[in-house]
Amino acid sequence: MPTFDPAAWQQAASVEPAAPAKPEQIRRAALKVFLENGYANTSIDMILAEAVVSRQTLYRYFKGKEPLFLGVVAGILNEVLTAITDAVREADLEHSDDLEADLAQVGRAFMRIMLQPEVLALRRLVIGEAARLPHLAAAWDEHGPGQVRTILEPCFRALAARGLMTLDKDPQLTVAFYARTMIIPVEIAMLNVDFAPGQDVIETYIRGGVKMFLARYATK
Repeated sequence: MPTFDPAAWQQAASVEPAAPAKPEQIRRAALKVFLENGYANTSIDMILAEAVVSRQTLYRYFKGKEPLFLGVVAGILNEVLTAITDAVREADLEHSDDLEADLAQVGRAFMRIMLQPEVLALRRLVIGEAARLPHLAAAWDEHGPGQVRTILEPCFRALAARGLMTLDKDPQLTVAFYARTMIIPVEIAMLNVDFAPGQDVIETYIRGGVKMFLARYATK
């Protein structure tokens, strides 16, 4: 059974920079074809037709269907992580003097990108392929939720050092608790493709999740 290869992820996530538009063109075309047909029913020929590139060009950047799928996942997760990183920086979370407002601000950014139809659909696809391609699911977890936890943990440690919150013995559990309180609408949308919450509904979930988190961890 294949296993997750960190080197393969790095290669998929950062292709040759000489012509950055071309691999992105291939990734976007592959994403569309994968989401329309599923992983198993997608062929390289279908992706070539959608991307309007030659086989030689595709294989210059991606060595086959699975590395290309890995590249598609890496591209989406990079967008997610960029949004979260920017939100944490804008909120200046570790120096927060209003935890409720700043945690809600980060939660809105997280929700905004995770509820995008393409992100939801790709996550469903990765989950659907998890039994057959467990290394892809492992890559999603490591480079998606795992990286979000890595981004947030130093902020939570700084807040705890300032006496504004407590931490579990393993701070990753504290971060995971926060993330889970933010992701409830996303999990509903994963199971119900017709679920399209308005901003008022999303805001209710975010504020409720933050209050739940602070009731458990805030010291003030």
